[in-house]
Amino acid sequence: MENKEDTDNNDTIDVPVIVAYETGDGELDADGYFVIALDTDRMLILAKHYSYRKELLRIIEGPDARSIYLTIIKYKWASTLNHAAYLGQELTKAEIAMKIGFGYVQG
Repeated sequence: MENKEDTDNNDTIDVPVIVAYETGDGELDADGYFVIALDTDRMLILAKHYSYRKELLRIIEGPDARSIYLTIIKYKWASTLNHAAYLGQELTKAEIAMKIGFGYVQG
């Protein structure tokens, strides 16, 4: 019987290896932008969705990153993959900061 390490190495022998790179800033999402904040009194993450005219469109709140980004995806409030990936990353950072009692600043 092969051990897991041998199997993993064999899986990568005949596939291309793509080197990841930083592409810089992506295109803006036509559907607007989000400002992520914490409500530590209620232990909630807030995702404030704005138009580019700085009009607040909606606030999505939830106890964890997953519930918020799944809601954003369900209603198609992020129209690009770059924006959805960025939101997932920022919401996760906000969740971790909230759980360990650190401040969070969107980056």
